Amino acid sequence: MKKRAGIFIDGANFYFIQKHILHQKIDLIKLVEYFKRDYTIYNTFFYLAYREGDEKQENFIKLLAFSGITVVKKPIKQLKDGTYKGSLDVDMALDVLLTKDNYDVAVLCSGDSDFERLVWVLRDFSKEVICVSTKESSSVELVNACDRYIDLADIMPYIKLEERE
Repeated sequence: MKKRAGIFIDGANFYFIQKHILHQKIDLIKLVEYFKRDYTIYNTFFYLAYREGDEKQENFIKLLAFSGITVVKKPIKQLKDGTYKGSLDVDMALDVLLTKDNYDVAVLCSGDSDFERLVWVLRDFSKEVICVSTKESSSVELVNACDRYIDLADIMPYIKLEERE
């Protein structure tokens, strides 16, 4: 019998990786399919900071939702200094913990060092944790805390988004 997995995708982290490291887009539906080969997927969560009124993002959110991916979103806020912020790290950490009874394996799609403590807590609950990211964007501490590390560059042939003509 396959182990049950929950997939948690840090949207901001994945956007950065696609744009600045891989220089190609990841098909999130194919990413889920990749993990379905070895696991029964309890749920896939995608965390997104979005711009209100951005039609392209709204269409992306609909595509994910209709594909069975749970989208957790917050509008981007402009700070007093003119910069923009839309962090969902706390939301993601809470969901990982609050849903822990629904899976055996947490697939943490982020390289953010902020999640290191979360991984140690999950391990206290006997959860296996897989880090999915790239060497260039993963903290050594997070990779060290996880049971397994998967480099996105290694699995791109399986998860690459095929652009439409």
